[in-house]
Amino acid sequence: MSIKKVSNSWINTLAPLITYALATFILVLPSFTVTQFSLPEWLSFLIVSIPFGGRVVGSIMYQRIVSLIGSRSTFAISMALLGSLSLASTVRDVMLLIIVRLAVGIAFGIATSLAVETATRKGSRTLTALTMSGWAFGWIFGAFDYILLKEWYLIAISGIISIPFVLIRNSYEDFKTIKIKTSRPSILSIAAFFLSFEPAFVLQLAPSIVQSSGMEWLIFGYIVSIPMYLLVPSLSSLLGEVRTTMVYTFIASMSGVLFFYFAQVPALIVFTAFGLGINSLAPRIAAMYGANPRTMGTALNSAALGGVIVPVISSFDIRVYASIFTVSSLCLLAVMALKKRNYIELLS
Repeated sequence: MSIKKVSNSWINTLAPLITYALATFILVLPSFTVTQFSLPEWLSFLIVSIPFGGRVVGSIMYQRIVSLIGSRSTFAISMALLGSLSLASTVRDVMLLIIVRLAVGIAFGIATSLAVETATRKGSRTLTALTMSGWAFGWIFGAFDYILLKEWYLIAISGIISIPFVLIRNSYEDFKTIKIKTSRPSILSIAAFFLSFEPAFVLQLAPSIVQSSGMEWLIFGYIVSIPMYLLVPSLSSLLGEVRTTMVYTFIASMSGVLFFYFAQVPALIVFTAFGLGINSLAPRIAAMYGANPRTMGTALNSAALGGVIVPVISSFDIRVYASIFTVSSLCLLAVMALKKRNYIELLS
């Protein structure tokens, strides 16, 4: 086998991860510079979180786009859009910035829906977990970007890094489905993603809490979360997915309260690792409630509306509201997994 074929094989395997990581990188960049906007706190967090609303639109558009032009062209368009919109985020007008950020969310919804469908079509729990870890990789890249560049305008410009990835479009898995009516995921499959992603939503507040002096805790937490994503398939085989869900939700709940309510910064590492690790379980739990590879991305990005609601409401009293959101969401997720226990064991 030639070196070129081996290289293309690896790119094909890692393409969903690359897509998810680059999209996340551009999505979360303002989280690190929220204090530089010199705006009311709620408005600053609206700029950070408004793309989560756009994600819903993007995921719905994705179903039509991929059926018309195929996966490779969809990948290329989403990468070009994300880079261009990141550059456009240097605008100084607040209303224009909000509109651009909403468009970033739409592009993110398209890109991540493609990544999730590509991963789930392959039927590998490990590949799905690796793809979902793209969220952590994106945050890590964003944190280092902030440490190196500091200023928002330079950081926004750095987002054009996604554009050259258009060149690897031919290494992406090629699929193009027949034209179909837009499929709708069930409400409960959306709920499964919403509850699983609550730690990711509330972690948007973490950079403003720890600020630059505690950024190493946040970075380390995201680094540790990557093996926690990948541990889920192995742990599920050993303990079963229900018990694995119980372990992750319990540890994430307790560490979340320690960080947000009791201001124990080291707990941020544990909360980030286990809270984000839960994301690996989300596609499996959503599948129990009716999601399929085509609707998985729509369910995932529809749940992302929580990325607007949770940070904005929590910003009024982070100590109390962030703790309440975290504990209640993860407890409900555990209940959802328990209710489908027999179904899970049958799948395993």
